Amino acid sequence: MGTAEPTAQAEMPGDTPQGARDAKKRQPPRRAIVARVVLGLLFVLGAYLAATPLGRANVRAAMLLPALITLRQPAPLVTTGDQVRHTTMEIPGEAGPVYLDIYAPTGPPPPIPGEREGVVIIPGVGDNRTVDQLVNLSSSLARAGLVVVNMTTDSLIAYDLAPSDADAVVRAVLAAQHLPGVGHERVGILGFSAGGALACFAAADPRIHDSLAFITLFGGYFDAETLLGEYGSRGYVADGQFNHWVPNPVPLAVFANAIADGLPSDEAATLRGAFPLEGVNPLPPEQIAQLSPPGAAAYHLLAGDQPDAVPANLAALSPQMHALLANLSPRTIVAKVQAPIYLLHDRNDEFIPYTQSRTFDAELTRLSHPHTYAEFGIFAHVEVKSGVGGGQLLRDAATLFWLLSQMLLPGS
Repeated sequence: MGTAEPTAQAEMPGDTPQGARDAKKRQPPRRAIVARVVLGLLFVLGAYLAATPLGRANVRAAMLLPALITLRQPAPLVTTGDQVRHTTMEIPGEAGPVYLDIYAPTGPPPPIPGEREGVVIIPGVGDNRTVDQLVNLSSSLARAGLVVVNMTTDSLIAYDLAPSDADAVVRAVLAAQHLPGVGHERVGILGFSAGGALACFAAADPRIHDSLAFITLFGGYFDAETLLGEYGSRGYVADGQFNHWVPNPVPLAVFANAIADGLPSDEAATLRGAFPLEGVNPLPPEQIAQLSPPGAAAYHLLAGDQPDAVPANLAALSPQMHALLANLSPRTIVAKVQAPIYLLHDRNDEFIPYTQSRTFDAELTRLSHPHTYAEFGIFAHVEVKSGVGGGQLLRDAATLFWLLSQMLLPGS
């Protein structure tokens, strides 16, 4: 047999230098692959941000966050947000007129969800209607599409806290629910400082407790009598340790005004005079001796001059005073609140110890009530403070962004 000739094998395109070059030309460059992946991810992200409620809430939270931290509205919010109209309104309340400052977008509600979210803000005691931080917050929220209703009363303006003002908050919510474009079940309450207690009582009111979207309590308290004891001892217990603490004079003046309502007129004037907004004006011993036992006990608790006698002084308060403190405490009605609750508190608060919100958080957990609790370090009570370190700012900004997203969901 003859010798078999070797069989020729078909050459593949890539088996020759020319074929390799041709195959390489047909393969997409690596940069093009990366670009396609990035474009695909951006498309998915864009679809998420535009088509889902949480995505839309994230976008608005990202627009709002710089305005809240820097106290000025960033250019993207100004250029892409709504124009804002500021109006005022006065409505009747159970204890007198309720003053409303309304910041509303001028355009129609967005196609999705077709209604606007509303938020009633209780800015605490005093007349805060023209305070720069409140105006910035209100107009920023309105630019982001919310209808903002700031409310106050004569009692709050006079640095007094009255249980009857909870009715004023309810009426403000009802007014917000009937504003043009606002969804009836898309209205929440944001209560600053002592305004948080009024927010809780309003949220438990049968007129609105089924329709309220949320309540947010920033720098508030849970139990007024316990708080009075912390003022008396000039300290609070956190993580098993007693922390010495000097309260700001403003909450002392507020408590003096509230408690004085349960004293005879002459003693009421004495107690109020001892605790002006500027600071404690100590009474001489002979004047303290002229007070009734409940009046003297209230004075010592607010003055903090008998830290070892706090339990005895609390016990010496009159039944009327104990009833008033209970009627000012969210502790007594929290089980009746149905709306989700967001608790925010700064750890260095000089008005109300942050442990009040920790106790509130523990009770909500026990009740299995939907809520979120967050502690911060960038605020002075409820106002943004300057000189905060970068690390603390980044940590708190991330938490604040998440909370904003949750609170913006009703209108997204």
